[in-house]
Amino acid sequence: MLIDIDEHADEILTLIEKLPIVLCHRDFWVTNLIYADGKIALIDWDTSGWGRLGEDLASLIADEADIDHMVEYNLRCVPAYYKGFSEYTDVSPIADNCVYEIILLIFGYRLVEWYLHTEDDDQKTKHVHTLQKIYEMKTSTAQG
Repeated sequence: MLIDIDEHADEILTLIEKLPIVLCHRDFWVTNLIYADGKIALIDWDTSGWGRLGEDLASLIADEADIDHMVEYNLRCVPAYYKGFSEYTDVSPIADNCVYEIILLIFGYRLVEWYLHTEDDDQKTKHVHTLQKIYEMKTSTAQG
């Protein structure tokens, strides 16, 4: 999958560049979400800045501690994210949301680097398992 993204990098980057620029949290993962009184709050905005629509969602899915649920979270969260976002902004419908591609670009290469530079077999297995789940996200999205 990383070879495929390398071979199609220009096309993928062109698609990503078409995404709207929005305010991004840039540290969007479960420990920065608080649920209380039926509401969700996002904390720790010190790294926020401008980025492409979907970057935070890609981060949330890819950094999820429960690797076995990445595919499910991708299938549930991506449509909900774009539906919710479109309710509050004037953004044209997005055919290619590029969340999978953003995950690969930001996290895929990092996982390979971590795999290559760790001596811990359990960590190597975890990195391979995470890459497998990212691959499954693409195939489940194509089928769904």
